[in-house]
Amino acid sequence: MTKNYIIVGLLCLVAALVLGIKPVQKTMNEFANGGTLRGVETCISYSSSDLVSPEAIKARCINAFQKRLYRNEHATGRAGPRRGRDNLFWGGRLENKTADHVTTWVQISVSIFEDDGTETEIFGETPIWIDPLDAAEFEVELPELTDEELKGKDFCEHDMEERASCFSWGVTDVKGLKI
Repeated sequence: MTKNYIIVGLLCLVAALVLGIKPVQKTMNEFANGGTLRGVETCISYSSSDLVSPEAIKARCINAFQKRLYRNEHATGRAGPRRGRDNLFWGGRLENKTADHVTTWVQISVSIFEDDGTETEIFGETPIWIDPLDAAEFEVELPELTDEELKGKDFCEHDMEERASCFSWGVTDVKGLKI
């Protein structure tokens, strides 16, 4: 068993000498801290640049380390259609109901039900930052959504058995970081 640790240590030392310390540290960070806030913080510390903004570095590190979260309560809230300059957005407020994760990305779906019950589903996604047990405003561009599709329709009632001439929305996918 000790022999394996010595071999791994020697391989890391050789890699550090050949590749340099930073690439080895980055690889070790990705392996040890995937899906965690600590991994993002470490990634940011390794990724300083005079050519790229700190915000771009932070976004890249978050994207590299965030993991899919599987429970539905990671992001819930209220939202609705909003008119942009050239198209419609879906926006509102999302809540992170967990105490151990930061929400970093959401995908939403908007379902539009015609008079005959035919459903059209449109998806959009956005990066977001919601601290544990906190909330944040969001807005997702939906270029496929038109005013005409929503004209004369209201939000669907939750207890409707057969939905017709209404629309609804929901969070369909969430990514985040464990704190």
